[in-house]
Amino acid sequence: MSVTSSGMKSRLGMFVALAMTAGLAACADDKMAAAPTPAPVAAPAPAPAKPMNKMEQTKAVQTALNSNGAKLTVDGIYGKKTAAAVAHFQKAKGMKATGKVDDKTASALGVM
Repeated sequence: MSVTSSGMKSRLGMFVALAMTAGLAACADDKMAAAPTPAPVAAPAPAPAKPMNKMEQTKAVQTALNSNGAKLTVDGIYGKKTAAAVAHFQKAKGMKATGKVDDKTASALGVM
């Protein structure tokens, strides 16, 4: 049986096509898998909060008291109305009504 030039080219083409297909299939194994996604970088820690001064503390107390029913002007001045509102809040929460913001009162107001 004789093989013509065009028949040889046809067989050679099929051989090349099969070799390429086998080579591409080998590329699809786990060795060629995509690189893993890198772990996310942690965000930097927030800067420490600077301590509030007395006026800022008083404003925080006045705002918290207003959230609990008081009707104070939030001006940062701890006057008679603020002291009365603190005493009223303390009494309503079952605390000794001193009109002064101690740790227990500040905690109850959420301003610690």
